[in-house]
Amino acid sequence: MKLSALLPLLPAVAAIPFPPPTGPYGVGITQHVFNHTTPNDPVAFAVNPSNGTGHLLTTIYYPTLQLPTPLNTTAPYLDPTTAAVWGDPLLFPKGALETITTWTQWQAPTLKSSTGLPTIIFSPGGGENAIMYSYLTTALASNGYTVLALDHPGEAPYVQFPYGDGGYYGIDITATWNRTLMTDVYKMRISDAQAIIHKLFPPLVETYKAPFNTTHFVMMGHSIGGAAAAGAMELEPSIIGGVNLDGGFFPEASLPDVKRPFLLMAGSEHTPAIDPTWSPFSKNQSGYWQWVNITGTAHQDYSDLADWVDLLDMRNKTAIPGSFGTIWAPRMDFLVNTFVEALLDLVLGVRQHVLDGPSPKYPEVVFVNGSKKGY
Repeated sequence: MKLSALLPLLPAVAAIPFPPPTGPYGVGITQHVFNHTTPNDPVAFAVNPSNGTGHLLTTIYYPTLQLPTPLNTTAPYLDPTTAAVWGDPLLFPKGALETITTWTQWQAPTLKSSTGLPTIIFSPGGGENAIMYSYLTTALASNGYTVLALDHPGEAPYVQFPYGDGGYYGIDITATWNRTLMTDVYKMRISDAQAIIHKLFPPLVETYKAPFNTTHFVMMGHSIGGAAAAGAMELEPSIIGGVNLDGGFFPEASLPDVKRPFLLMAGSEHTPAIDPTWSPFSKNQSGYWQWVNITGTAHQDYSDLADWVDLLDMRNKTAIPGSFGTIWAPRMDFLVNTFVEALLDLVLGVRQHVLDGPSPKYPEVVFVNGSKKGY
């Protein structure tokens, strides 16, 4: 066979994979669009001035015994429109973000029985896509957890629906969010989590006989999503633990007492001297909580955006340099995974000493404050 006949089979650009997940399972991924209209939806105008889309997109990551092979390709990471909506204004080269690949497998077989672990609800940062936290959500699923990552159409600049159902544009990536919008989105995130727990997720699991936990949840998120994890946790006893990744709280909506294990992880924006909400939130807690800061980090180091920069060798070359600290993205991924998984173990009654205090293994981690309650 001539070489020219082989050329169409060769990829134009080499794939750049995320580091593989750390757990013993492979990771399946699927998506489901729920028919759901959020009351007082603050971002509906971005899609439909009357009532928004009436939908809620859930990306589900789950453990599977199937492992990726050359004949069992992994699921795409970013669709072309989402890649362009984010990549173009941030000055990534054309097509670069589409070269990043994951270890997830589209609709891989579920386990035959439940792991017994709580289901994790993940809420992204304000105006960001849930898919942009794939490194963390994939790592959690590889350790046996089912993860529901929520997208509210109209909020993120673009949300691609599955199964050829098109997509929805939302608030532009360059838009400035005022405090009213942020507070309203925070309340919307709590409302959407409540709908998932009580109305939407259990019937889906029953329909497909999936081995997913519908009675016990952990909620975590980044930025507004992290604050919403605490707000939802105060209202929902089925949420037995929570994590806030670098999200300021909303005293306008009252500071919650979550009563159950809660982890706060922060960068330079959330210190006692700068953030006026984290210390009051901490003092308001009656259960176990721990607050750590990671040296050398900024707000977007808690999302995949930092991985985009380092995987594509774009550090200090994008339009958002101030959103990242000096920490190397794979190291940050490791630290976040380590501490989040330690919190999950604590929720399950297994004490992990990583939460007890400083360790030479993690010199970047500064213990700001915390409680021993709950051990």
